[in-house]
Order: sequence, then structure tokens, then C-alpha cells
Amino acid sequence: MINAQVVLSPKCSKRLIAKAVLESDYFKRAIEKGIVVLSLGTTNAFIYEEFTGNKIAKEKYSVGIITDVLTVSESAGRIPALVLKRGEVLDIPWREALPEMDQNSLFIKGANAYDTTGLAGVLVGGEAGGTIGQALGTLVVNKVPLMIPVGLEKRVPSVKEAAQLLSEPHVETKNMNVGMFAVTNGLIIDEIRAFEILFGLEAALIAAGGFPGFEGSVVINLKGTEAKVVEALELVESLKL
Repeated sequence: MINAQVVLSPKCSKRLIAKAVLESDYFKRAIEKGIVVLSLGTTNAFIYEEFTGNKIAKEKYSVGIITDVLTVSESAGRIPALVLKRGEVLDIPWREALPEMDQNSLFIKGANAYDTTGLAGVLVGGEAGGTIGQALGTLVVNKVPLMIPVGLEKRVPSVKEAAQLLSEPHVETKNMNVGMFAVTNGLIIDEIRAFEILFGLEAALIAAGGFPGFEGSVVINLKGTEAKVVEALELVESLKL
């Protein structure tokens, strides 16, 4: 067994996670037997690209976004959520597919935060609680797997505490008014899980940050056989191109 360290910018992390989602058993089963809904989000935009092979403007595959404030993307030109049934694209809104989804299907939803207890936090500011608010009840009742691709840059001490703070009265600012759903039943796919799915490697977060242009990066230690570590290093280098 050998060790190696890799540096992943947020963009590279999203691409790595996207590749892992497509290689996961949950995604493969849903592509073969059920329905996949890829909800809007910037990380999910990378999954869209990996699956379709088409490059897109990431902000066009998102609604809520964080720039210098909490806000939403422009609705003009927004790409609708990808809906697949046994691997074929369905030209329908994702809400129409939701009632048909079952345990062989997969709903993919990004998050704005997650913690080491397995909780994921989703900021919501739209009517009916946004995508997660409209989908979660049906997903839970019908036992539909919920996958949450989310990078280590979004790891927080406590999603529960964050959700509680966002439920309290606040001073009006330039940020849009948001609350947070604390999601308990999601399968989190971060960089650590991605390296496990793609290469069977043990991965650990050992440092973070960077400069210039690598702000928000994570430094990850990889441990495994030399062949698999080398394979992973080669992939990481390709993600930077």
C-alpha cells in the first residue's frame, strides 16, 4: 500500500464527483431499471455533461446560486432538469416523473452543506420549499434513493445548527430570504466517496485552501495499491486540463 496527495479545486472536485455518480451502483441500476431525475444545481451540471457529452454553461443548469450574495440564476435560457427512463431522455418536467419513481429509480439533488453525521443541508427560498421541498415526501414514501453529490468545500460543523439558525428572525440584507432543509436520508457522494467508487482507494481530507485561483481547494491523501493510486493521479491531472 502506498500514499499520495492530490489537490482538487472546487471545479475539479465537481468533475470527479460527477464521474463517480455515473459509476455508482445506484445510478447503473436506475439507468437499467428505473427513472433518474437529475435536479438543477452546479455540481449536477457536471453530471449532465458527463452523461450527455454536451458542454453547458453551468449557471444555466441551476436555480439558487451563491455569488457574493445568496441569489438565483437568470431564468432565461435555463436548462430543464434531465429526466431519464431506462436510460432514455424524457421530455417532461421532473415533477411528472416523480410519481412513477420507485426503489429502482434515483433522484439526484445537490446540497449547500453537509456534516460528518451524514446530514445534508439544502438552502431553500422558493415556493413550496424549492425542489427538495416538493420532492422529498414522495421520495420517502416510495423508497426512492436520494443521492446527494456535494464537495468537501461545503462541509460544516453541524447542519442541524445551521438549519436552526436560519429559522430564527434576521436582519434584511442583499441576500435572498432562505431557510434550510436538513436531509437525513441522502446518500452523500463527496470526493472521499468518489475515490472509493472509482478506484477502491482510501481517501482522507488532510488540508484545504489555495492561492491564486485555487481558493477553496482541498488536499486529499490517497492510500491503496500502487496501480490504483497511479490511476487516480492520472485522472486528477486530466481534470485540470
